Amino acid sequence: MKLTNIAVPVLMSLLLLTNAASAAVRPALTRVIALESDKETSIKLLNDDKTHDYLVQSWVEDQKGNDKNLPVILTPPLFKIGAGREGKLRMVIVPGKVQQDRESVYWLWIQEIPPVSKVEGNQLQVAVRTRLKVFIRPTALKERPADTINKLQWYVSSQDGKIWLIAKNPTEYYASFSELSVTAGGKPIPLADKNAMVPAKGETRYALPAGVVGKTGTLNYSAINDFGGETPVLHQSLKF
Repeated sequence: MKLTNIAVPVLMSLLLLTNAASAAVRPALTRVIALESDKETSIKLLNDDKTHDYLVQSWVEDQKGNDKNLPVILTPPLFKIGAGREGKLRMVIVPGKVQQDRESVYWLWIQEIPPVSKVEGNQLQVAVRTRLKVFIRPTALKERPADTINKLQWYVSSQDGKIWLIAKNPTEYYASFSELSVTAGGKPIPLADKNAMVPAKGETRYALPAGVVGKTGTLNYSAINDFGGETPVLHQSLKF
């Protein structure tokens, strides 16, 4: 169960994402790859604050924000990590409960709870939440994750009065982009929702501005691999 309020006299708390504040407690990796065949997956956390201990609360959600009845077990949900020390979460996949013909993606939330200051007076205390993707892979998968970026199929479609760039993914793995951009005449073309992943055996649509109709352009894209690195940038010509 998530802690939503921390009651401390004359103390205000704000919950901020990592892009708005610097976390003292952070995961050692930028993503988690969890295999159904493994007994458990370890997730290392680091406390970069050399002088303060922190409580750490963590939980898993699906992509719709639901944290109930999920096929993963995360322990411990709440623990203390010492100043400058390392901590560890353990994730266990419930056998047979995940989709077997493709990988699934969940969100792991890590919330640090800072120590209460002993200095009197009104203060602002910041509790930072970090979110990272968890890719769960069932045992039956046969393809190589590294091949996914090369197998994506791209095309432009006009539907309901809108222009869409559509990415179709025939593989068993999600595609996450480190770069996704479109240029026409040497100028960038706005691309809506360009951070959206392309699901395994699914597709994602990215809205294009109406002004591109009749033009030719270039699609530039690269993926984030299992280690958080970037694949080489690929290019494809487009006719809008």
